Amino acid sequence: MATIKFTPRPMPVLTELRPMYKICQALLILHLCGHGNKCSLVKLHLMHWAMKSPRRMETMTLAAKLGQISLPVWGFDPALSIALQLAFRDGLIEATTTGFKLLPKGLQLVTDIMSDGTVMADEKTTLSKIGRKITESMVKTISKEWE
Repeated sequence: MATIKFTPRPMPVLTELRPMYKICQALLILHLCGHGNKCSLVKLHLMHWAMKSPRRMETMTLAAKLGQISLPVWGFDPALSIALQLAFRDGLIEATTTGFKLLPKGLQLVTDIMSDGTVMADEKTTLSKIGRKITESMVKTISKEWE
C-alpha cells in the first residue's frame, strides 16, 4: 500500500480574506456610515459588498447623492458574518435589535485606524464620501423589493 507524505508549508492569505481586515472594514462602516455608530445587518452587508470594487463604490456614491439606491441585488458575504461574530466576542461591537453598534473598545480601534493615513486609506476615503447619506430607510426600501 502506498503512503502519502504531506509537508505543511506556510501559505499566504489574501488581505481581503483575513478576519482582522474584515473586522476593521465592518468597524469603519459602523463609524463612517452608521448613525450613532450603529447599522443594520443588511446595511453592513450592502456597504461591505460595495467595498469590493471601485465600480460598486461609485454606484453607492451616486445613490448617496440621489437619495435612492438602484441595485437589483447585492451579495451577503459569510466571511463578514464571521468577522462580526469575532468582533462581538472581542468586545468591539454589540448586537442591537436591528444590527450592531460600536463599543468603546471598537471605537478606539476605529480612531487608531482613522488617525493613521497609511492604514486602509482607500476604504476610509470612499466610505467618507458616502458618509451617512445611505440611510436605513433607503436600505429597507431596496431590500423589500427582493420579496
